[in-house]
Amino acid sequence: MRFRTLLAAVLLVLTGLVAAPAVGSAAPAAPAAAAASCTKTSSGTCIKGGQFCPKKSYGKSGYDKNHKRWVCKGDRNHPKWTKP
Repeated sequence: MRFRTLLAAVLLVLTGLVAAPAVGSAAPAAPAAAAASCTKTSSGTCIKGGQFCPKKSYGKSGYDKNHKRWVCKGDRNHPKWTKP
């Protein structure tokens, strides 16, 4: 019985099904910064200057696909993404 258990353990290690524990491993890496993404419209595309923005975003900033900053301002009933 011990031989079969040992044989099974060796086969699992050799086939890569069991990962060896890392010795002296550091803390896990932090997730990528959110700056890499743009502010999305309701249709899922990146915002563009001059587009209408949601009323709930009035006075807030957003970023286009080129990481350029835009502010939702103008007429409170029909705000647009404009330069800050």
